[in-house]
Amino acid sequence: MGGSSKKQTVGYRYRMGLHLVLCQGPVDAVQEIQMGDRTAWGDADRGPLSSGHGLTTLRINKPTLFGGDEREGGVVGNIDVLPGGPGQGRNDYLMARLGSAIPAFRGVLSLVARQILFAANNPYIKPWAVRVRRFTAGWHDSPWMEWNAEVRAWDDDQGREISVGMNPAHILVQCLTDPHWGMGYPHDSIGWSFWNAAWALSDEGFGLNLIWTRQQPIESFIGQVIDHIGGILYTDPEQGTFELKLLRDDYWIDSLPQLGPDEIVRLERFERAQWGELPNELTVVYTDWQTGGDTTVTVENLAAIQLQGGVINQRRDYPGVNYGPLAARLALRDLRALGSPLARMSLTVARDTLERAPLPGDVFLLNWPRLGIDQMVVRVTGIDTGTLGSSEWRIEAMEDVFGLDNAVLAPPPPIIDEPTLEPLPPAQIVAVEIPYWELARTLSRAELDYLTDTDAAVGALAAAGGVGQLNWLLATGASAGEIASVASEDYAPLFTLDAALPASEADAIGVPVTAISQPERLTVGDYAYLVDGSGEIREAVAVLDFDTTAATVDLARGVLDTTPHSHTTGTRLIGVGEWLASEGAERAPGESVFVGAIPRTSTDQGDSVLAANGQPMVLIGRQSLPYPPGRIRLNGQTEPAVVAGDLTIAWAHRDRTQQTAYLVQQDEGDIGPELGVTYTVHIRNRNNVLAHTETGLLDTTYVWTAAAAALDAGALGDRITVEISAERDGLSSWQPQVRVMDRAGYGLRWGQYWGGV
Repeated sequence: MGGSSKKQTVGYRYRMGLHLVLCQGPVDAVQEIQMGDRTAWGDADRGPLSSGHGLTTLRINKPTLFGGDEREGGVVGNIDVLPGGPGQGRNDYLMARLGSAIPAFRGVLSLVARQILFAANNPYIKPWAVRVRRFTAGWHDSPWMEWNAEVRAWDDDQGREISVGMNPAHILVQCLTDPHWGMGYPHDSIGWSFWNAAWALSDEGFGLNLIWTRQQPIESFIGQVIDHIGGILYTDPEQGTFELKLLRDDYWIDSLPQLGPDEIVRLERFERAQWGELPNELTVVYTDWQTGGDTTVTVENLAAIQLQGGVINQRRDYPGVNYGPLAARLALRDLRALGSPLARMSLTVARDTLERAPLPGDVFLLNWPRLGIDQMVVRVTGIDTGTLGSSEWRIEAMEDVFGLDNAVLAPPPPIIDEPTLEPLPPAQIVAVEIPYWELARTLSRAELDYLTDTDAAVGALAAAGGVGQLNWLLATGASAGEIASVASEDYAPLFTLDAALPASEADAIGVPVTAISQPERLTVGDYAYLVDGSGEIREAVAVLDFDTTAATVDLARGVLDTTPHSHTTGTRLIGVGEWLASEGAERAPGESVFVGAIPRTSTDQGDSVLAANGQPMVLIGRQSLPYPPGRIRLNGQTEPAVVAGDLTIAWAHRDRTQQTAYLVQQDEGDIGPELGVTYTVHIRNRNNVLAHTETGLLDTTYVWTAAAAALDAGALGDRITVEISAERDGLSSWQPQVRVMDRAGYGLRWGQYWGGV
């Protein structure tokens, strides 16, 4: 009998079309495609690579990649590389499957698999991984693009890439300037130091391969690059450009500037880590080039291990490094820095002793005989130049690891017992309910929005009572006998006025003053308080100029929430600037708080001295009170001696929530008004009896007619006082605007006058 055979199905092959969007585009090239941790397309299959502009189709022919038909098949088919350039058209395969309405997918790198064979017997897709390269693609009209192609941290040795990676300086430039995904700064904001750093990194073979995702802030990604290369990114205070400083052994010891007792006002902190706290073994975790997984390299300081009696390991992660020798270099770099007992310090230097402010990363020599330090190489890690005109700079620094061999630690000089400096009571203490101006400049936006009308804050100013006084402690409490220190602060500058100030002056120019303590701390552009004999604040003034030679000041009157007042000779002027101490506690209007100051010297601490002649300060919620109006005009005049007929009162709006950028002066125009503000006008007679009140005014003008004045019996007389205040939600200005004048026809005689009644 004849027989026939039937076909038998022994398995299935699986095909599928895919569109995979990988990353921001365009890129220079797609270098490798892996599926299931195996190379489906790579060096051996390499044909034309994507240039970042046009379509490239890759042919994959690996039918046995996963064992062939007997096991899990392989990969066969064509894959389109869509680099995402601006001229990229719509893909024909996707249009055939999805319709012609699809986009061109510009701006992203994507792959289109054209119904490829991807497996046999097992329908599950293996995980894909794609290696891409981007050095020059994606730069937007940048002069760095061509240079990036020249100065990159990889070499081509007969077609074999060594130390593959992008120059970190170029990564930082694109992060700072890219208008689409970066920070969008103009290219001219990049300083020349980036060019020098890029060449240095290229010479070091320092290339990085990093992925930035939007889940990570761009600032954090920039910090990650800086951490890899060991550098500092800062803004040049004079040029306004970004600058990149690599922390390297690139200086000559003999050419470094020196700082010692002649330049340093105070060495506030000097400390070293103990040997037991330092690592003696360091492990760097980096990325394996072939697999994309983590791998490690470990280095040890054998001498330190023996000294410390065991291994103290520390781990450092450098995911952007995928070249073993570079990872080893970074491990040695970090072990030397982290495993050395480097000194850290904070010091204040006199501004006039240095040619310029030190910049982050600058190096200098520290000489401090008191600690036995001579020629210690120190690197600046931070600089605070203070406010405009500040006479001192504060520097944060640490001993430079590259200069360890140069430091000379001489035995310190013999200790001489210093005489005890007596803490003297402050020459002036001013209890301050902190205004909105200060809160707006110190609190975050979220904290400021949290403020309500029921919040109040306590602070104080103090002026030194003599020489040798170091600083003082703010002390507060519910009773005079229970005050406790809550904050420390430096002393404020203090003066007395050598001439009287009338309330009518909007600006006081050339006011003679006598310095009581630390006049050099009075800063032009800041504000100060005029206080009476008990230390009560009468008026806030802006310091427009300070002539130290002539001992005169120019003042703008009645700034912030205050108005001009009359002041006699001898009135005290105390600067605010950086010298306002804050309690830092939340209080409420109506509370009574005793405020005091505790003087300190370098050797002793005194007893507390109460402000306000020992009386408590009753809080009024000053920060929430609406600002009084400004630019007061009476019948068109700023301060008329006499008015007749109708009295036209005009003013300008003010807004405490908007007046936070600069100190607004009396004669400036409208600002605001603050939401919900109305104005109230009070008119009083010679005996201070209230004659007329007008409330709920929304405009900036009120006319008190002669007819209305005649009806206000209490207004009859030859002298009236006009008060103008702002009102909001039941709150009134802390200080109203007050003007005093005579009224013609009410007790004054015009024309010929012979005296008599």
